[in-house]
Amino acid sequence: MRLASVFPGFYESPTMRSQARLLVLAATLLLAPLALQAADPGMPGPFALLPLKDGRLLHNVRIISNQPDSIVVKADEGLLKLAKSNLPQGVALVIPAKVAPPPRPVYVTQPFNPDRPPAAAPGAENKLENASTFRGCSIVSFQSKAFQNSLGCAEVVIRNDSDTPADISPGNLVCITTSGARHIGRNLIINGDTPVVKRVETVPGRGEIDEIVTFTNDALDISYVQWNR
Repeated sequence: MRLASVFPGFYESPTMRSQARLLVLAATLLLAPLALQAADPGMPGPFALLPLKDGRLLHNVRIISNQPDSIVVKADEGLLKLAKSNLPQGVALVIPAKVAPPPRPVYVTQPFNPDRPPAAAPGAENKLENASTFRGCSIVSFQSKAFQNSLGCAEVVIRNDSDTPADISPGNLVCITTSGARHIGRNLIINGDTPVVKRVETVPGRGEIDEIVTFTNDALDISYVQWNR
């Protein structure tokens, strides 16, 4: 609808005509920055005409988003997402390649238990879970084995990988049960014809000992034995 049909004499007044032109110019200046801000400044364009390989013809096209395999454009036909394979070769070549972001790591939340032992590796039953050493000695293996009235015991093989003899006391060893409970060693026992209870045992350099370590009088389901840190 023309303003002249609503306001007779609108265009006859030079003052009203000047005010109308100013209103149109102001509206144009206000809307133009919005259109420019919508475009991606790093993209080519704008394009007055953009023919697509599927036969469509878009008008006044601005690229506002760049994806690894597609772009989002604003055209007279609307806001459109276009596959890069559907673009003319000349346009596709000048659009900067965008690498897909690396996949985000997946985190699994588990209840925290500071005494829970690490999961045993396949075929590593009755072997030392932690490969660290103590005074040059390594725990080679263990086997649950009761001693007289003490049921919570284990026969432990300790090897000295250094040339220096090492003194080992029962408190240097700890067993972890399948429920995650920790029990510190109480005694070292040489199980021979006449068992000998020792508070300290010396592992010779480049040698090993095979002794029973008592942890509790009650039976234990021992998962593994390690050095007490």
